[in-house]
Amino acid sequence: MAKKDAKGFSRREFIKTAAAATALLSAGCSMGGGDLTAKDIKNKPRVVVIGGGLGGLSAAAICARNGFPTTLVERHDRPGGYATTFDRDGGRFNFEVSLHATSSTAGGPMREVLEAAGVLDQVHMAELPELCRIITPDYDMTWPQKKPQAVLNMICKQYPGEAEGIRGFWDEMMGVLSDAMKPFDRDSWWDTITFPLTHRHMWAVRKMTLGDLLDEYVKDTKARSTLATFWGYYGLPPYKLSAFYYCIATAAYFQFGGYYTKRRSQDLSNALADAIEASGGEVLLETEVQNILMKNNAVSGVKLADGKVLPAEVVISNASTPAVMNMLPKGAVSLGDGDVADYVAKLSTYKPALSSFVVWLGLEGDITEKIKDYEVFVSVGYDQKEAYDACLACDPDKAGVTATFYDNAYKGYSQPGTSTVALIMLSGYEPWKRFEKDYWAGDKAEYEKEKWRIADRLIEMTDQRICPGLKQMIKVKEAATPLTNIRYTQNPAGSIYGYEQSLDNSFMNRIGARTPFGGLYLASAWGGPGGGYQPCLMAGKDAFEAMVKDLLG
Repeated sequence: MAKKDAKGFSRREFIKTAAAATALLSAGCSMGGGDLTAKDIKNKPRVVVIGGGLGGLSAAAICARNGFPTTLVERHDRPGGYATTFDRDGGRFNFEVSLHATSSTAGGPMREVLEAAGVLDQVHMAELPELCRIITPDYDMTWPQKKPQAVLNMICKQYPGEAEGIRGFWDEMMGVLSDAMKPFDRDSWWDTITFPLTHRHMWAVRKMTLGDLLDEYVKDTKARSTLATFWGYYGLPPYKLSAFYYCIATAAYFQFGGYYTKRRSQDLSNALADAIEASGGEVLLETEVQNILMKNNAVSGVKLADGKVLPAEVVISNASTPAVMNMLPKGAVSLGDGDVADYVAKLSTYKPALSSFVVWLGLEGDITEKIKDYEVFVSVGYDQKEAYDACLACDPDKAGVTATFYDNAYKGYSQPGTSTVALIMLSGYEPWKRFEKDYWAGDKAEYEKEKWRIADRLIEMTDQRICPGLKQMIKVKEAATPLTNIRYTQNPAGSIYGYEQSLDNSFMNRIGARTPFGGLYLASAWGGPGGGYQPCLMAGKDAFEAMVKDLLG
């Protein structure tokens, strides 16, 4: 057995999983050749996909396109999970549930997934006007798209005394992305033994949190805060967040920029659902899976809430991993020894990531006449542990706010004479537990009072710090809490990122598509690669490829 270091990673484990990340991010590198290998399977098994989020949709679309009899089951009345929209004011306003920015389809993993699903030509992206704008007590800085050197120069100018360390951190971060794009053959003994030299940046950060990495280069609290601006995208503060994960994701964002899916994320979800049916698959909406059935230690189908059974030799779950474990027969997950016991024990050490508090605003008038920015972060201070603790407590006065002005994504986003804005704050679930019983019983008076207290505070902060006069434009406002997220997704604690991207559960050793249960695969934010639009789409293709490899033996 390979020796493990103090952080819990063996050299073999890290190289194996880093190789997977390398393969996914390599320029021009295919993620698996599924279209070819699937043709070698003569008698294609029946596949049931539980959940119509992006991971389930991509998995089902690729399965159906490759000739597998496929049925996707989704409890909501529309496909998409968090990648959906909803209307207010008689359809005058159409609000985006979650999407702020994602990757372009110009190349890389996202393009490969959409090609495999057969929807690439149906997905249209708008390049955002800038990466982001950051407002703190001391500065107001706008970072341009796809110009990492310009962003670096701006940060160094802001903190001249830390310029050398900032450049060192930046080189390390961009170096991780560069390493991840280098070819690597996991079956080559030479590539394996030389990995620490050929991929030295990835190797250097393998055991570090983002905080550890910052410690090596930058001492000034404000400078550290600026460099870690995007920690909220990943749901953990620097002292808990994997440096490996932060570096790859953030460097790619700096390098390749952010995009928005036109007209809405719902169009992406609908395209995938249509692709399933176009390839002969079936999409069952407003239908709920109650149990996963097993026979001879392998899945045999699913039982629906109405009692109907859908036979299947393969089940791909887009539901949360804790929910999947609860759907399995009790005897299957309570075995005392072996791979199942190890797997279940490992899952028990993971925590659901943060949830969110979101406010949607439908405005009278053209907001683009007041502000040209797309996404704006407001930080009330520089201590990110305090900010994270404030998020856990759902305290807007200390957590800050992120405002997205969607009409600056592309012309014609909203109906003429109107505008659309979303305000978001990460939120823990603990503050909302006291409302659980009444909420599910339909008594929401106290809950609504607290919800709107927080929502109005976020609106006030946005009006004061970002866009004066915003309040006077509001025609419609809606808000969602972690309880709302549970209501629509059933994610434990209303998580928006699946499991936390902690050091012991990130790229390097995050659970993958395979499970120890025969024929059961995962395709969601709860497994690899993790939360986010592109990672969830990739998770669906990963599940398909794992299934094909297992079927081929």
